[in-house]
Amino acid sequence: MRPDLIAASFTVLRSNRRLIIFPILSAASVLLTALIFFVSGLSSVHGTAGYPVYFAWYCLSACGGIFFNCALAACAQECLSGGHPTVTFGLQRALDRIGPIFFWAVASSTVGILLRFIELRVPLAGKIAVWIFGAAWGMTTYLVVPVLIIEDRDAIDSIRRSAQLLRDTWGPQLVSGIRFGWRFLLFVVPGVILGAIGATYYPPVLALAAVYIVGLITALAAARGIFSVALYRYATGAANPGDYPAGAMSGAFRPV
Repeated sequence: MRPDLIAASFTVLRSNRRLIIFPILSAASVLLTALIFFVSGLSSVHGTAGYPVYFAWYCLSACGGIFFNCALAACAQECLSGGHPTVTFGLQRALDRIGPIFFWAVASSTVGILLRFIELRVPLAGKIAVWIFGAAWGMTTYLVVPVLIIEDRDAIDSIRRSAQLLRDTWGPQLVSGIRFGWRFLLFVVPGVILGAIGATYYPPVLALAAVYIVGLITALAAARGIFSVALYRYATGAANPGDYPAGAMSGAFRPV
């Protein structure tokens, strides 16, 4: 039976609960960038002149999110090596890599914008091709963040390295996406029930439902970050992390 790698990632998160702060900071950075964008009046720029503005906003939002994902990856790597990193450790490690992080943010933003631009202007067959390319791009770059923060490579080399590791990790990538998805659907049910109760009978319960769902999304994001680092470690032949059950990753690379 295939070990439950997702549950193992949550085991690491439970043992190192401070890691959950990074998805919160990531979301906050994106919201702050959007707030500055709208308050400054840049959102009112339209036409051709607006394209560079929106591109800059998109890149800055991506940079903030990737920065904190890299900080999470740095701490996850330390945890899986037997250490007990602080939040400051992760932030400093990401700050040391701010140049490659920024260039990766620009590269990923450019690809994302181009794919969206093409998708809006092609017929159904073209849209399907764009979706397939987008999925392939996502899998190819799945390990960019761990590579970027652990191997000290630049953005382009990190993309190449992630693509090289794809051969050994495509199976777990597919499985993890599906299993994170159904776990979210399973655990979001109590939040939906609370929301329905709040909307129908007692409005204050809506706040409780919102807190529950936000907490769930945050925990899943943190577990995903830990999982990507663990997957990277095994793809590169690293030792078995102590927080993972014995053999939990040993059969992870069989195609599914």
